[in-house]
Parts: sequence; structure tokens; C-alpha cells
Amino acid sequence: MTRIALLNDYQKVALRCADWGSLPADCKVEVFHDHPWEEAEIAARLAPFDIVMAVVVFSLVLIFLVGAFGSSASRRDATNADLAEGFDTATRSENLANVSNSKVGGLLGFFEYRYQLRTTHRLNHRIRSTLFSRLLELPMTHFSDASVGDSVYRVLYDSPSISRICYELWVVPILALYTIAVVISIMTYSYSVVPSVVWASWAILPAGLVFTLFVAGFARKRSGESREAGAATTATVEESMSNIVAVQSLGANKRAQERFEHDSAESFKRYRAYYLVVIAVILFQAMIGLAMILVVFFDVSEAIINGRMSAGDYAVLFAYFVLLIAETGALGTLWFYLQDNVAAMHRVFQIIDSPPDAAAHGDRVLPGILRGLELEKASYTYPDGTRALSEVSCEGHIGEIIAFAGSTGAGKSTLAYLIPGFLTAESGRVLIDGEDIRAFSIASLRRNVAFVFQEAIVFDDTVENNIRLGNPDASMAEIETAARTAGALEFIERLPLGFQTRVGQAGGTLSVGQKQRLSIARGLVSPARILILDEPTASLDPETENALVAALRAERERRLLIVIAHRLSTIRTADRIYFMDEGRVIETGSHDDLMQLPEGAYRRFVELQLGDAA
Repeated sequence: MTRIALLNDYQKVALRCADWGSLPADCKVEVFHDHPWEEAEIAARLAPFDIVMAVVVFSLVLIFLVGAFGSSASRRDATNADLAEGFDTATRSENLANVSNSKVGGLLGFFEYRYQLRTTHRLNHRIRSTLFSRLLELPMTHFSDASVGDSVYRVLYDSPSISRICYELWVVPILALYTIAVVISIMTYSYSVVPSVVWASWAILPAGLVFTLFVAGFARKRSGESREAGAATTATVEESMSNIVAVQSLGANKRAQERFEHDSAESFKRYRAYYLVVIAVILFQAMIGLAMILVVFFDVSEAIINGRMSAGDYAVLFAYFVLLIAETGALGTLWFYLQDNVAAMHRVFQIIDSPPDAAAHGDRVLPGILRGLELEKASYTYPDGTRALSEVSCEGHIGEIIAFAGSTGAGKSTLAYLIPGFLTAESGRVLIDGEDIRAFSIASLRRNVAFVFQEAIVFDDTVENNIRLGNPDASMAEIETAARTAGALEFIERLPLGFQTRVGQAGGTLSVGQKQRLSIARGLVSPARILILDEPTASLDPETENALVAALRAERERRLLIVIAHRLSTIRTADRIYFMDEGRVIETGSHDDLMQLPEGAYRRFVELQLGDAA
């Protein structure tokens, strides 16, 4: 038997014989391979059933890991989740706060979805927390012009736009520009025989962006108006619910409902105005793409008829143009949609970039107050131009009670706001122990100056925690002493759970006088050496008022007490009274001293309360 071995380095067998029939009858042709692994592969061929099982197992593993993936919708799988939303900015923002998706399904899609979701949540949590923190640090004058509802809207519905901005800026431009560059390169190289194909592919991108850039400012304006209308709706809900007692007692339910309906309708109207611009941009981009395809259609058809291109090229070019239009539209709408999100972030950074109270103060720590305070020719004008204080000078020492008195609008509360740094004097100085308070950090200053506001502020918490807010380290004995001094212990002990009783939203289970006494107790438990009380007895009955005034006289031994009041019984025991009118201190002295002035303004003030018997 003749054995012929044919082999080469490229795994190709070539048998060159002049005549196959000339080979001997016993001639056997064998093929040998240079690579052992190929021989092993051939030797280890699987049986048909084994092949089928291997494919099935491999497919199941892929399905488990990535799900289905293909070129058509029926063969694609993805991982995503959306919340229900309406046609307004607020509800659509909820999806932005929880946006996450994956282009694959299965286990890999699940992990990618979870990773994106956690990243989105962390990003939104960071910006939302930063915004809320800055709101807490803003000067009090900010909230005199802005509603609480507007602040709520910025925190909940404007801040989530940051995640969409990051996604759009990082992902869309990279993928879209890469795809456009590849497609244009292929079309320029492969279809240069039809020049219109080349210039049309290059012209789609700038043509699609021109209109988008033209209407970008208009879109941002409309988006801002939509968000402002949504904030107004939120403010209406907040104000109506916060003042529900007044609404119901005055029979204003219908009026409140009509106001909400008007604001809600306006919110939807503003959003529709913004979305009309979105539709106009999408239609314009589609028209540009369609126009390009129609222009090129005739040239390509002519090239196919003339034999310069094949009929199959038409389908390929059509797919390329569709891809170009889609990616160009993605870039165009990217800039357009950014206007909506940028409008939201503009509202967010309006607050974050606003200077806080601390910006007007240094970083020194005020360890304590030994002597007292002094105001030197302090003046202040509100942002709207109202002159509140004009070169006011006064002083107070530890162990004293001083009182700011005068008619409504005289500037008493504004003067008191300068001491803890709620407002900053535009001229003059506020001194503590001879040093300007602007040298101290705002946190250390307010640890040493406690303020009890005229409007009683009570939180939906236990009685104990409401009082403890003035001093988190206070013992239970100190809390009870403060409550007793404020005249609150008696009614607290009658509550179902005593100090552990929750007082409800805004103290809804308490009377106005009870809430005021809790606020006073909160100030008294504070270790601050300066305690300012704004109209502390306005809602108290005469008996409770007299008891509180007596307690304050004892309390002054360890503090400087500053009292703002109209009622004579509260201010007549003060060591020194500063009587104010139109932002100026016009009289200073004790009650007896000021009553000795026959034509004195304080004397007239007292006589209006008590008559000539005073």
C-alpha cells in the first residue's frame, strides 16, 4: 500500500495529481496536521446529543446573566423601573430622583440597575441635603420674601435634575458623537461616487442643532415658569394646611379650594407650554432628516440606474441616514432637555450660592459672656428699603433686666435680632464683652444668646424634647425647673403622659398660652448668658404673667434678660427701659425715672394703657 502524506503550515491540503485515476488501487491518502491541539479537537468531537445539551446549558447561562439581546424589540431585554407620573414637573421629578436602567437583563442587568440606582440616590441625597442645610443657614430676611412652599419645591422637585444632567453630559455625547463619526466616515469612504450622500451626511448635524440652539433660551424660560407655577401650588397647599384652623373658622374652605384649583391649573398650563416647545423641536429635526433623505433619494436612484451603485446600497444608505438622524436628534434634544434641568438647578444653586449668616462672621469661638453687651450707633435697612434702625445705642449687663418698649413698628424686634446675629448692622457695632460679635462664629454666638420669639414655636414631639431643644444636655431636673419657672409645670403634669406626651403638629393639642409657656421654658433651660424674650406674656393670663415676671427677676441673677413688651406689668420692673420710636431710642431710664418726665413719650405710652391714674 502506498501512503501519501500531504500537509502544510496553513492547514490546507492540496493534492495535485495529473490524473486521480492514475493512483494505484491500494493508494491511501492521509492528512496529518502540524498542530496537536487540532488533532485533539478532531478526536474529541461530541455526539449530537452532547452538542445540543452544551448549547442549551450555555444559552441558559447567558439568559441568566444578560437576558435576551438582539436587534429587534422582541429579542431585546433590559432592566428598568419607572414611577407613575403626570404631566407636570413635580411628579416627573420623582422619576429623576430614582432613575436607573440597564441595556441588558438577567443577573448582570440587575446588578447594573442596582449600581446606577444607588449612585443616583447618593447624588440626589448629597445635593438635596446640601440645599436643605443652606436653607437652614440663610438670613431670616430671606424667608420674609420667599414662601415655605417654594423652599419645599426646590428641595423635593428641583434637586433631582442633577442626576439627569450628569447622565446626559457623560453618556449621550460620547455615544452619539462616536456613532456619528463612524457612520460619516463609512459613508464618505464608501459612497463618494454620489457627492450628495457625503455632504448630506455632514450637513445633518449642524442643520439639526441650529434650531435647537435658537430655541434653547425660550425653553429654559418656559421651564422656569413651569417650576415657579408648581412651587406656587405647593405653597398654597402648605399655607392652607398650616392655617387650617383659620380657614375652617372663617368659612374659607371654598376660597382656599378655588385658589388651589387656579394654581394647579396654572402649573399644568405652564408645563404644557414648555412641552409644546419640545414637540416643535422634535418635529423640526424630523423634517430636516426627511428632507435630506428625499434629496439624496433621487441622486442614489440615478446612481443605481446608471450602475454606479447596487440596489442593496440603497437599503444600507437608508439605515445609515436613519442612524444619523437619530443620533443627531439625541444631541439636539440633549441641549434642549438640558435647559429644563438647568432651570431647575439654577433654582437650587440660587439658594446654595446665597451667603449664609456665617458669611458675615468670623471663626473665633465665644467661650462665654462675663460682663454683657453694648450697641454702638447701630443702623439697619431691610432689603426692600425700609429703614428700621437709625444709630441706636444701648447697653446691658449680666444681672440686669432691660426692656425695649414702644409702639408697633418702632424697631424693637429688629434691634433684638442684631444681638444673636439674625440680622447684621449695616453701620455701627454690636459688642459682647467689648468685642464685635462679627469676630465670633455664628454657632458659638447663638450658644450664648437664646431667643424666645413672639410667635410660640412648638414641634410635633414630646413635651420633654420640645423643652430640651434649648439644651440637649439638660437633666430632667433642669427641664422641670425651667417648666416651673415658665408656669408650664402645672398643665404638663395634667397631660396623659406628662413630659412624654406628644403635642401634635405645631402643638395642635395645646392652647396658645400653653405653647408660649413651653417656648419660654425652652429659653430658660438654655445655658446662654443672654436671654431675649419677645412679648413673653402676650398670651398669658394676669396670674401666670405675675408669676413669670417674679421668676424672671430671680432668673436675672445669672443672665442678662432682654424683654420686648407692650404690657406695662412686664416692663415696669426692668432696670432700664429703652423707649423707641421710628427706629430710634428717644428715652432711656427706669420706669420711675421716665414717669417723671411730664411730656415724655413713655409717660404717654403708659397713660394710654392705664389712664390718668397712672
